[in-house]
Amino acid sequence: MPTVYTRLLLFVSSYFPLACIFAVLYFKTHRAFAIIVFSLGLAGVVVLLVFLKLARRFAGLQIEITDVRRLDAEAMSYLVTYVIPFVALPSDSWERGVALALFFVVLSILYVNSNMIHINPSLNVFGFHLYEITTPDGDVHALITHRRLRRGEMLVVTRLGDDLFLER
Repeated sequence: MPTVYTRLLLFVSSYFPLACIFAVLYFKTHRAFAIIVFSLGLAGVVVLLVFLKLARRFAGLQIEITDVRRLDAEAMSYLVTYVIPFVALPSDSWERGVALALFFVVLSILYVNSNMIHINPSLNVFGFHLYEITTPDGDVHALITHRRLRRGEMLVVTRLGDDLFLER
């Protein structure tokens, strides 16, 4: 499983599209809120991209792929089930704002403590693809890469956590 830091980065960056939507929706009426939300979302994406760039310098290991399954499509279900309802949520009272904040806290705990790292539309936006790969010993890992993969390929990867690799 990826480290808590890596999972937290992936969680925060996954909400960048929602942060952009909130910034546009609330800029006219709640400008400070819109700027703060957009800034937090942008910071999450920037820190993740810098982390992924620096992580490629870590020691690499060579692996063979015996099976591969693309996980990018699951980002669409994420957008429909999590992001779209937030846009429709009215925010005409402080109680609704607190309820939304509590929901984000619960969602972040679930995301960070479960294996939801593959649900991240920001990775797709920046050209990354996410795959579930199987190695010859039968271990299953998530792999972040910029290209399409095929069975039988040999890759040089950096380990970001127990079950998460980044192609170098």
